[in-house]
Amino acid sequence: MSDTTITAPASDALRPLLQEAGAAFGEVAGREVARHYGDGAAEYRAVRESAGIADRADRARFRLWGKDPARMVHGLISNDLLKADAGQGIYAAMLTPKGRMVADVRVFRRADGEVLVDVAREALEGTREHFRKMVPPMFAKWADATDEVAHVGIYGPRARDLLAGVIGAEVPALAEDAFAEPVWGDARLLVAGTREAGLEEGFDVFVPAARAGELWTALHDAGARPVGFGALETLRIEAGRPRYGIDLTEETIPTEAYESAGMMERAISFTKGCYTGQEVIVRIAHRGHVNRHLRGLRLGDAPAPAPRTPLIHPETGKEIGWVTSAAFSPLIGGTIALGYVRREVGPGGAVRVGSAEGASADVVDLPFQAG
Repeated sequence: MSDTTITAPASDALRPLLQEAGAAFGEVAGREVARHYGDGAAEYRAVRESAGIADRADRARFRLWGKDPARMVHGLISNDLLKADAGQGIYAAMLTPKGRMVADVRVFRRADGEVLVDVAREALEGTREHFRKMVPPMFAKWADATDEVAHVGIYGPRARDLLAGVIGAEVPALAEDAFAEPVWGDARLLVAGTREAGLEEGFDVFVPAARAGELWTALHDAGARPVGFGALETLRIEAGRPRYGIDLTEETIPTEAYESAGMMERAISFTKGCYTGQEVIVRIAHRGHVNRHLRGLRLGDAPAPAPRTPLIHPETGKEIGWVTSAAFSPLIGGTIALGYVRREVGPGGAVRVGSAEGASADVVDLPFQAG
């Protein structure tokens, strides 16, 4: 993430509010985001102990509607949208015919028949092109709704109570990816459960852009502390959740990331019908293993390594993987990272970082555990 400030879209009503809160801006995939609000440690504690609020400008959104939008999306993703219960969104991989990732997506089948698809901003262009090629207009129409539908996150132990107080409606204890559609004034919200922020209870609120500033102000006034992208990344890494654009890329076969992160059941259905890329996923499942896994790395007081830093086998000196995401972890009290490691070095083993003489890192299961 760069510190370079770029021009925000004219429709971004939240920017003055973020500035007023003291935001220092950076960018993610060409979009301006709040990097921090002057005290990253306090922002982290807000999510762990109270409630933090975030403008999720690092995400992008698509709307699909028409004759059968759910079936069209269903055929493009690794999970079973058509069998999802009402009010249960799904998480999935969107794949090329060769099984490589276009995006990881959250998909919500709304009560009015529309489908909302949430993706990382790094996947915006790829998803747009994939829909252009793969969604027949006679069955579904689609649009990039990123500037039409804002995404405000509220995370932490007090998040549910604060959100319910602001919108004047009960917010249920939503499981991950489950959602509700409460009415707030003249706006119908989509409130989705998430655990990405350090596994704390959290909610992603999709709100018409014209009402986003009002929602942000009300949550802030109710006691939610603004939280920047930096603190959210630390919490995400602690939770062991891969992010598209850094841990998941077009090079990734989904099972490499999802199996060891405990996300296979959440992301992939092995009983649904055909979908793009299914043949590769099934073939790997029948083989019984992949050659590498996304693992946790504990580096002690070593500095955070850059993405793509090589991981070296401590005995053979051979390169056996690479780092993806890294941060200092308040939970662990040291540096942690996510990275791909060949399957012969599992949890309980160790690797060297950068070179055969580099810092030693313990390989651990995900998510990270204190102590």
